[in-house]
Amino acid sequence: MAGKRRIVWIDIAKALGIIAVVIGHAYPEHDTFYKVLYWWHMPLFFMIGGFFLRPLQFGQFKPFVQQKLWPLLREYFCFGLFLTIVSAWITPQRWQGLLQGLSDLLYGGTHLNGILSAFWYMTVYLLAITLLTLIISFVPQNWLRWLIVTAAFFVGTAYSSSVALFGFSLPGDADVALCALFYMYAGRELFRYQRQHLNSNWWLGVIVALSSAGIMAQQLGVINLHLYLKSHEITSQILALALPLILCSAVFMLAYWLQYTPLVAGLTFIGKHTMIIMYLHKLVFAIFEPVTNGQWLLLVIVGIMIPLMVMILFEQLKTSRQQLWLMPGLQ
Repeated sequence: MAGKRRIVWIDIAKALGIIAVVIGHAYPEHDTFYKVLYWWHMPLFFMIGGFFLRPLQFGQFKPFVQQKLWPLLREYFCFGLFLTIVSAWITPQRWQGLLQGLSDLLYGGTHLNGILSAFWYMTVYLLAITLLTLIISFVPQNWLRWLIVTAAFFVGTAYSSSVALFGFSLPGDADVALCALFYMYAGRELFRYQRQHLNSNWWLGVIVALSSAGIMAQQLGVINLHLYLKSHEITSQILALALPLILCSAVFMLAYWLQYTPLVAGLTFIGKHTMIIMYLHKLVFAIFEPVTNGQWLLLVIVGIMIPLMVMILFEQLKTSRQQLWLMPGLQ
């Protein structure tokens, strides 16, 4: 919002998160590096989504929907409709593909695949942020809130998939929203503590030690955590509860120190425009994958840079249009 100063390390953390998302979609091996990326990159965005959530009075829910939810939903459908048309255009049966794509866009969740596969995040995010806002608004006791979101997490991870349980996937990946609910509330409650200890050497030592222990345990086969939220592949409830919080804390501390390096400007810029990268990088992959010859790092670079270039071009066109409109004789 205008007048509110952005927190630099949060933008940098978002930049690290979206870079990890793009790497995860381009990286060809399902090794420890790949699995560890999925431990934290989506939980990170849910945690950040909870940082500034506040309880609402009854009369504040309409402005919340208008100012918070509707812009995200409108963006989801605008980008989704564009990519659905593009996807349908290159299929043999265009009209059938278009109707199926529109149906998938409305249903959300695991129905979103191909160049729209990353869109599941927004349907889950909208469900989770709505549920959590209701919880913190109508449940005043902090211990009861923790009990609700923790129970929701265990319910949401108690089965292999909604298809196996119900025979169909839930709209918007509603069961995954139960997992996101925990990460989001953890982000809200731990934000103040995290913020106060970002430059703490002892806390850094604890987080690095725990993160390293988890990664080494995965590499050595002591644990085998899969945390693929969209596909609901979660191999350990306890580890999926704890390790993302630890890894995200490490990323937040890394982001804090990166703000004092020459990388700050570039990472901050990326962090301010994560959603256009989230929405467009799979389309960029589809275009450039045939010419990158399996070079996943090149794919990551174009997957980040081209959406940013599209955004910059759009902003320049918007500014030029406003300036033209303000010229004498055109008002």
